[in-house]
Amino acid sequence: MYTAIGIPVFVILIWLVAIPNSLIVNAIQDSISNNSSSSVNATVEGFKKGIFFTVYADSIDLDIDNVTALSITDVSCKINPLHFVKKQFAFSIEGKIGEGDIKGSFKLPEHGNLKIEGVDIMSVPYLSSAGLRGSGLISSELKLLNKSIDIIFNIPDADINGSLNGMPLPINTFHKIQGALYLTENVINITSISLDGDKGYARLKGDITNGVMNLVLELMPLSGKLDSFESSLISSYKKSQGYYVIPIKGPLF
Repeated sequence: MYTAIGIPVFVILIWLVAIPNSLIVNAIQDSISNNSSSSVNATVEGFKKGIFFTVYADSIDLDIDNVTALSITDVSCKINPLHFVKKQFAFSIEGKIGEGDIKGSFKLPEHGNLKIEGVDIMSVPYLSSAGLRGSGLISSELKLLNKSIDIIFNIPDADINGSLNGMPLPINTFHKIQGALYLTENVINITSISLDGDKGYARLKGDITNGVMNLVLELMPLSGKLDSFESSLISSYKKSQGYYVIPIKGPLF
């Protein structure tokens, strides 16, 4: 009986006392940085351990290509120690991005899933660094598989100001934005980002490699919706009636 009680107590004491915090922090940072993409780096702040293999952190900050991407706060994780013998790092995670929520589970280096709900675009510094300002709630799902990250997202109520470098029309022309992209190594591959607005529809695709854009914007404005200045901006990109193809190249920031 005493042995049955003593073993879990011993394991808990090892967890709380014998395993240094720095070892766990390094494991978390390395598991994100090394198993997602070489362009993604993670920093853990305000780390502390709880009992039964739980950990907490004030924030996990993510950088992409050395640019601040986002900060996850009020982080709580539950680690599954059974996977250590398989040289896997398995954990579930909950936290906040601004006022929005995140929840996910990972078994690294194999795979992981993360769901994001109700995150305002101003809570994502990466978008601000690209010149975008305004409001709109992002919902997104991220899937990690073999060191690549697949992302789908939706912003149904966007009110965005500013401009994306090289985009001929102001981004606030569009109010509904959704898309799919994936990260691998130092490349952000944009499968498709669709933009809907009062003046028409657009689709963005291509890649951003080492922070340099190689994108194509397909623009399909509604008849009579563009003013004369907007029409003149895109006139040289016309491919057919109501259809324009605009290359967007150069540094993102």
